[in-house]
Amino acid sequence: MGEAGQEHIDKLAFTAVAAPDPESSPQGPLAPEDLDDYAPVGAPATRKEVLSYYAYYAGNNGIGSFQYSNLLFQNLIYQAGFNPNVLPLGSSKCDVDPNAPCHVFWGGGNRTKEYTSVVLIATGLTFVSQALLFLGVGSLADYGNWNPWVVRIFSVLSWAIEFGFLGVKTADKWRSAMALYILSSVTFWASYVFFNAIFPKLSHDLPEVRDAGEAHRAGRISNDEYEYRCSMARSKVMNYSYGWNNVGFTVCCALSLAALAGVGADNSTAQNNWGYSVAVAVCTGFWMVLAIPWFLWEKKRPGPRLPPGDNYLTFGFRQAFFAAKQAWALSQTLAYLIAFFLLADGISTTITLVSIVQTQVVVFSATENTYLIMVQGGSCIFGVFGAYYVQRFWRIRTKTVLQFTNFGCFLVCIWGMIGIWTTRLGYHNLWEFWLFNAVYGFTMGPQFSYGQAFMAELIPRGREYMFFSLLGIVSKGSAWIGPIVCSAIVDSNGNQWTAFPFAAALIFVPFIGIFFISETKSRKECAEYLVRESKSLRKVEMASKSA
Repeated sequence: MGEAGQEHIDKLAFTAVAAPDPESSPQGPLAPEDLDDYAPVGAPATRKEVLSYYAYYAGNNGIGSFQYSNLLFQNLIYQAGFNPNVLPLGSSKCDVDPNAPCHVFWGGGNRTKEYTSVVLIATGLTFVSQALLFLGVGSLADYGNWNPWVVRIFSVLSWAIEFGFLGVKTADKWRSAMALYILSSVTFWASYVFFNAIFPKLSHDLPEVRDAGEAHRAGRISNDEYEYRCSMARSKVMNYSYGWNNVGFTVCCALSLAALAGVGADNSTAQNNWGYSVAVAVCTGFWMVLAIPWFLWEKKRPGPRLPPGDNYLTFGFRQAFFAAKQAWALSQTLAYLIAFFLLADGISTTITLVSIVQTQVVVFSATENTYLIMVQGGSCIFGVFGAYYVQRFWRIRTKTVLQFTNFGCFLVCIWGMIGIWTTRLGYHNLWEFWLFNAVYGFTMGPQFSYGQAFMAELIPRGREYMFFSLLGIVSKGSAWIGPIVCSAIVDSNGNQWTAFPFAAALIFVPFIGIFFISETKSRKECAEYLVRESKSLRKVEMASKSA
């Protein structure tokens, strides 16, 4: 490619739809200049639509789908557990001697397994299931008019499953609680990931970004200034979304506290169990109410038509395979996907490990857990909004903020490692969990939003669903590894804290690797990717016509 063509790609903000027909270009094969004519489609995003987007995020906060459902499962499986050193098996419950091993029957016959190990296995199964689901559905949402329905269908499925927890409130139903936890987590994360994939398109439909695009094409602002405004728009939408997500999270905690008080959750074990089930239902109802505005006011952003000869049942897998092959040419995107593979596993494993120990320390109290979760949500509000305003004021790169949060997550894990050698520190004491949840919003809270915002800077425009589904596959497909490995570590020595070093390594390695990823280089690679994709799809269409 000549210097003029290379310079043109330097100025390129990648296209929003499939690249034009390479055969129709007057220059023959698609030239970089052809990609420069990105024209926004339809009216810009309205304030009403943007606010409804934030409202859905506030409702889809995961406290019922992911937090309370997991806590209920942990609560019931612990009550079903027993000391395996006392015969006959099952005769001595775990609360008789909290320092003794706590096992449940697992694998048939009289075989048993540490209950915390089973919780980690359940977490791993949710991530494997999500990876398979994202692989089949992900890229499908980029084509035709499917994208709004993907979010709607998974939202409704998640609501139905979560109301099923109202029928699970005794220890003998811990297996049902495990199944419902896995299903609710899978459908919740599917709705969350595909809803999250909307934000790059929504941010580039904001009026200020449309204006910046016009100014860029007219030569009134530089390419660097245009890219900065696009980056800040993505960062704004993502951080506001996650900030409001945590507002909803905190409000759900308050509503759940009222519900727990109403059912007398602190009065007995049975009422504590029932309190968890009711809390899931309350949060599900909250999500349903806040989802309605988005379902009504979402602006349709249809993708390209499905190529002739393909069908919706197989195209998702074929397109994901194509993207996986092309990812080798998208070196910066691939590097980040690999880094995210490890990073997501390390962070999710850390959260699971802390959650297990926290639940033990508060003696499975639904009320105490809710107080701690409320602190977590409140800290995220300050942490996420604060990170965005600091970034905007100091004009800090998205990648820089992400790395600060990654290092904070690493320190959280290091703190847990201390607990291997002493009980004075390292998540053994109640005050440590108040501290963990207070700093959560300044480490793991903004880490999620900036991890997504940085990914948006490394993908071809118009392929958000496909590449965000790849990100979902990577994050959920890897996230079973940590829990399963940690389960084996815990089984080998019976010490839950010995799993923290493995989680710390999973965070530290990608933290170093991300320093070497370049957003500028990625923009050039994404432009070239769209050229190759257009040629590939055009060949399929021509072959179909000739047949």
